[in-house]
Amino acid sequence: MSKSVKDMDEQEQEINQLVEDINPRADNSPDSLAEATTAPLADDELGGTASEDDVQKQDKL
Repeated sequence: MSKSVKDMDEQEQEINQLVEDINPRADNSPDSLAEATTAPLADDELGGTASEDDVQKQDKL
């Protein structure tokens, strides 16, 4: 991304702006009080989706 801004087309400029917006190193401050006080969950803590087998087992109970 060493091109100057004036040499980029509109889509390249938009992509470059989005890259700057989502850069995690740029801003570590939370956007809201809720974000600041909520603990992030690990992937295994999020739960899963029910499969057809899970539904059938539940129906038998």
